Amino acid sequence: MEGLVDAVVKWEKEHWVPYPWRVDRTPYKVLVAEVLLQRTTRKAVSRVYDTFLSEFPDISYIYKASPQELELALKPIGLYKQRATRLKEIAKAIVEVFGGTIPCDYASLNGIYGVGPYIAGAVLSFGCGKKAPVVDSNVMRLLGRAFGVKGPRDAIEFLWGIVPESGHEFFNYGLVDLGAYVCAYRGPKCSECPLRPYCEYYASSTASRAR
Repeated sequence: MEGLVDAVVKWEKEHWVPYPWRVDRTPYKVLVAEVLLQRTTRKAVSRVYDTFLSEFPDISYIYKASPQELELALKPIGLYKQRATRLKEIAKAIVEVFGGTIPCDYASLNGIYGVGPYIAGAVLSFGCGKKAPVVDSNVMRLLGRAFGVKGPRDAIEFLWGIVPESGHEFFNYGLVDLGAYVCAYRGPKCSECPLRPYCEYYASSTASRAR
């Protein structure tokens, strides 16, 4: 799988987009970004991300804020009541259980209500600088097509075995971006994908066309 890792990292570095949450990374900033990014576009989040952080610069500010204050800050990206509630629940656990410090271990993060495996992996890899799998719906689709992986648990277990110790950030960003933009739900752009040599879906599609 070493060639696969190198191919994904190379592709990501060539297609890198410097979103603010990818350039200046801390556990807190990654956590906020991932909650904001769920069920909306990166472009939409880009419009509110810096303003939100200036108003709520660390987890204690979210903990102390009223739901209405959070909702007002999040209103431009939609689902603001749900996002505000989720951030409050996460902040409550981090302040009351972990003393205000976001834990940098998978079990602790994943155990926080409102976090879950995807955000736990993202915070660990992108915010804490620790090897961890990052599996969202796009990565699930990519792994399912390429390797026949079925279900989130299998995907996480599969990736624990291949995520590199060094360069895991670009590898994880690469999988997320490939799943979102290349291995799309409809009309996957197989000709643009660096995983072609390893992909079961591509091999079967090519064989079908050759018949």
